[in-house]
Amino acid sequence: MKGNSDQDSRNAHENYDFNPNESYHEAIYSESWKRYRSEEYFEYRRQWDEVPRDKVQLDFPIHLDIETTNICNLKCPMCPRTIMVAEGVPDYVNPSRMSREDYANIIDQGAMHGLKSVKLNYLSEPLAHKDVIWQVEYAKKSGIVDVMMNTNAALLKREVSEGLLRAGLDNLFVSIDAVSPDMFEERRPGTTLGRVMDNLHGFIKLRNKSYPHVQVRVSMIMYNDPVWMEQFEGLKTTWKGLVDAVGYGFYTERAADLRGEYPEQPGFWCAQPFQRMFLKNNGNVTICCVDDKDEVVVGDWRTEKLHSIWNSPRYRTIRQLHADGKYYQMALCRKCYLPHSE
Repeated sequence: MKGNSDQDSRNAHENYDFNPNESYHEAIYSESWKRYRSEEYFEYRRQWDEVPRDKVQLDFPIHLDIETTNICNLKCPMCPRTIMVAEGVPDYVNPSRMSREDYANIIDQGAMHGLKSVKLNYLSEPLAHKDVIWQVEYAKKSGIVDVMMNTNAALLKREVSEGLLRAGLDNLFVSIDAVSPDMFEERRPGTTLGRVMDNLHGFIKLRNKSYPHVQVRVSMIMYNDPVWMEQFEGLKTTWKGLVDAVGYGFYTERAADLRGEYPEQPGFWCAQPFQRMFLKNNGNVTICCVDDKDEVVVGDWRTEKLHSIWNSPRYRTIRQLHADGKYYQMALCRKCYLPHSE
């Protein structure tokens, strides 16, 4: 649905510079998709910025990250999931997909409390779930303003693209870690660069024809070596004029025996505990994107109400620690790279 706000109103909604955990760099080519977003979308994005900036304790999160399956079709060496599979961690070794009943229950609870956005993955591949199109459709029909997913696009065949677009998907974020075929296959074993490019290009053509509100971004993981910046420049050349943005985030060590603590960053507080909640496929509810090993579990979405988890004394204490500038008292936060991202 096309927004009815004028350009000045849209600009006003976007003039918020709070970003205490910046870790992503991108080149933006087009924001034409914003012309087709509703006023409610811009209000939710305003809240996304203002809530953590002002350290507001909301009654319910703005956003839920929902790990609908623990399955992935690739074995990317930099992914925590790949490491845990190799270590035999049951939560990722044994294939599991969220049931329609469980998913609907999560979305229904969120809709009841004014949930604005969802992302349908955490460490795994959302397109590996046979119900992914239904999941997008159910969320949109329930009033969720912004439905998104990260994907490796290897399973993004034409019929899947058509289904996702018809269902109402708002944002597609695709990981393409190189433009060189051999480097890509090293980083993304299990597929080929050609397959991913064909799938994404097919999605973009369908988007351009009938679904101009959908944002498409391509991203890669960056390493401290000039060769990877060259790959990024190639990625920009390849996709400029096709996608809306191309970006990168630096690789962060996740292996337990190699991951140490960072020095305290005075004045830092994290946005995530104020904005969002992570629902893992194993039932655990965690507080941030860095916690792939479930070090800070605040509840179980299978047995507890989401509103109760979000408002639990432990969760509120975590938010208060960040609000008071005491994030470093948390062991998980001491191991987090976000305070030192540039």
